[in-house]
Amino acid sequence: MNYFAWQIRPAAPDAEQALAAAGYGVLLRRVLAARGCADAEAARRLLEPEQGLSDPFLLKDMDRAVARIRQAIEAEEPIVIYGDYDVDGICATAILYECLSSQGAHVRCKLPTRGGGYGLTRAALENLAAKGFSLVVTVDNGISAVEEAACARKLGLDLIVTDHHLPGAALPEAVAVVDPRRSDDASPFKSLCGAGVAFKLCAALEGCAPEELLEMYGELAALGTVADVMPLVGENRILVREGLALLQETMRPGLQALLESGGYAGKPVTADTVSYGLAPRLNAAGRMDNAAVALKLLLCGDEDQAAGIAARLAEINTERQQAEQEVFAAACRLLEQDPARLRDRVLIVAGEDWHPGVIGIVAARLMERYNRPAIAISLHEGEGRGSGRAPDPFDLHGALAACAGHLVRFGGHAAAAGLEIEEEQLPAFRQAVNAWAAEHAPRPKPAALPLDAAVTLEELTLEQVQQLQQLAPFGRENPTPVLLVQDAVIDGVWAMGAEGRHTRVRLRQGRQTLFASLFGVPPQKFAYPVGTPVEAALEVSVFSGRSGPMVSAHLKAIRPAGLGNLPSEQAAWFEALCAGAALDPLRAAALLPRREDTVALYKRIRGGQVFSGDLQPVFAAQGAENAGRTLASLTALQELGLIEEQDGRWLPVQVAQKRDLASAPVLQRLARQAAAQPAEKGENEDGKPESDA
Repeated sequence: MNYFAWQIRPAAPDAEQALAAAGYGVLLRRVLAARGCADAEAARRLLEPEQGLSDPFLLKDMDRAVARIRQAIEAEEPIVIYGDYDVDGICATAILYECLSSQGAHVRCKLPTRGGGYGLTRAALENLAAKGFSLVVTVDNGISAVEEAACARKLGLDLIVTDHHLPGAALPEAVAVVDPRRSDDASPFKSLCGAGVAFKLCAALEGCAPEELLEMYGELAALGTVADVMPLVGENRILVREGLALLQETMRPGLQALLESGGYAGKPVTADTVSYGLAPRLNAAGRMDNAAVALKLLLCGDEDQAAGIAARLAEINTERQQAEQEVFAAACRLLEQDPARLRDRVLIVAGEDWHPGVIGIVAARLMERYNRPAIAISLHEGEGRGSGRAPDPFDLHGALAACAGHLVRFGGHAAAAGLEIEEEQLPAFRQAVNAWAAEHAPRPKPAALPLDAAVTLEELTLEQVQQLQQLAPFGRENPTPVLLVQDAVIDGVWAMGAEGRHTRVRLRQGRQTLFASLFGVPPQKFAYPVGTPVEAALEVSVFSGRSGPMVSAHLKAIRPAGLGNLPSEQAAWFEALCAGAALDPLRAAALLPRREDTVALYKRIRGGQVFSGDLQPVFAAQGAENAGRTLASLTALQELGLIEEQDGRWLPVQVAQKRDLASAPVLQRLARQAAAQPAEKGENEDGKPESDA
């Protein structure tokens, strides 16, 4: 797991006092101060932005796009909207379809499938031309379709591109290219999603201010913005805030059915509702089946039909969850059964017939689990299709570009990318991409957990927590506040959820108590028994229960009281060692366990006190300054086959013969590096792989 360095955001001097004088409550003023608001005026600008939605005609080529679409409507030309299979693309397609239909256009929608490839394709354009379409309008794609745009022109198709992705060196030749990220675009807000750009196009076609269309399309624009993880600042804050309010009371049968299917009907609708409830269901259609199912739901006007489609999406999402878990488990097994893979800076895993619709999610989960770039590849008959994710500041697109000779094709950006590869190229590709990473990419820093403020349980009143909601909607660049509670004690632990897969904890601080939920960790894997002094990082909100509104808390992270951040630093050193680095001799010596360290750890393992998902209680018991030695001891015991993981705990394994602890590979590497001996084959003094040449 990641051992976070807990970091309280610094606040400007006297900021909290100034905000208190302006009447802000204790929680809100601390969070505002932590987020750079030094006075009441700065707080007002953050909470109530004066700027509205900008004029759509400030977007480059918007006038040309509007003129050509109006011409097509007047001439009764058939128009096709070419979207994408993710939530943003589906919502953008729905927005523009409804707008054009309301103006009397002859319009159809086309969504690609994952099997057919992302974005415009030559085959799709040829098919559209053969069916008599004369105008193609893309939404949420097309900015990189330079060759496809040339093909469209040869076929006699006029092309209008609307997109929000970063353009390449050349723009596609089209009637209009509307993208706020064009270098020559003068619009003031650059972080619209595809649905946001489509929304602006509709406002331009209607000849009205964008605000006037929020009631018509605000829900869909908000869905696309949140699902595509766009920054929730500026114009996106307006779109999402207004859109979520509309979604709460939606009159759209499709969205009503989606809310009811997920169990969200009648409950407050937040950005989290979209991220974790609605978007996965809509996305599942494109991942597992056909995105047209999700589009049909959004456009559906019949309640009974919408309920049936929503039920089908729920089934598809369950299939997606099962496939995702199977592939993720298989990927983790591949890595953990081959320790050499875990020394790679870029993790690459491949499996026969892994479902291609879930490999992107699996790559993201691997990145989160191992705190480094990860690429998951589905193989079929010697051909592989992969998806990768990378944390800042790693440039995944740059890494793939440097290794393009091993790939059939690739695309994407620094944080996420897709690729196609021949299976026989996998070993060479793994070596090449890790060599590039060693040369160009810094090692990941210890994972950080930003904290907005330290609070007491007594301060977490309903009134104070309600005031925090003024900061919503929460998301990228405006995260949910995380509050630090120190000097608390575990006062109770219970199973939560239908199958007991989650944990409910009661925290006590003096006479005050608070219930908090920990998702994804059942009680038998929770490493903190009743009575344990802890520090807790909490996300708080207001829950409307049967007895009225009450404070609800999510346990974002937990650790033993007083542990500090030293284990996070040493865990980062140990991770670097496992990834092939040659450590400074002093650091290697700090990680090299003494025999008594390993013996003490083994005794704890025999007592069932070592939880595989959270070693922090062991760090506290054996000394925070010895956290690196604890990790090395645990790895050594695992390498020698003396322990194994069972139901969330490390337990001893009965062996026939005595094992020499010093023979463990990890201890031998640490001993060499602590003695400053030459690095072993495959690594140099900077931890960079050496060439075999």
